[in-house]
Amino acid sequence: MHLVIHGNGGQGQVAASAARLLGYTDIMFTDDVLGTRPGPRDPAHVAIGDNDGRRRCSAGLEGLVTLVHPTAHVDPEAEIGEGCFIGPNAVVHAGATVEYGTIVNSGAIVEHDCHVERFCHLAPGAVLCGKVTVGEDAFIGANAVVKQGITIAAGALVGCGAVVIRDLLVGGTYVGNPARAIL
Repeated sequence: MHLVIHGNGGQGQVAASAARLLGYTDIMFTDDVLGTRPGPRDPAHVAIGDNDGRRRCSAGLEGLVTLVHPTAHVDPEAEIGEGCFIGPNAVVHAGATVEYGTIVNSGAIVEHDCHVERFCHLAPGAVLCGKVTVGEDAFIGANAVVKQGITIAAGALVGCGAVVIRDLLVGGTYVGNPARAIL
């Protein structure tokens, strides 16, 4: 099977590894830096870790391939959008929704009834407890934990290891335990 991966950095390499395990044998990389781009009808996956870069690259591409690593667990009652990446040992539980172009990286957990909007990135080991809502373009850092029922604003950045126990209703950068805004 043929797949074009747009992004030749670390996320692209991780996506290619998953794609090979899923049976893709003909993998081609494209990259804006190299001035190449997948054709609008090529089976493609955008593997750019930066949310804005992934959004820009996805524009105009149709039918983006979602890659779910074979060691990931996605409950049959979960909804995964087009162009998403679900990494090794990641878990997406029942009733969860992961929208278009989102990365749920290695070992990240999206518990029951969470809603992760478009172009988010959950870094390795990030944990969303039940009924968490993550706004579009948000980034949840490695090993961050978000308590059940919390809302994370669009565009928010939750730092590595942060513990979110209150709603973050304004975009910005949040770090610490409990997570607090920094300039």
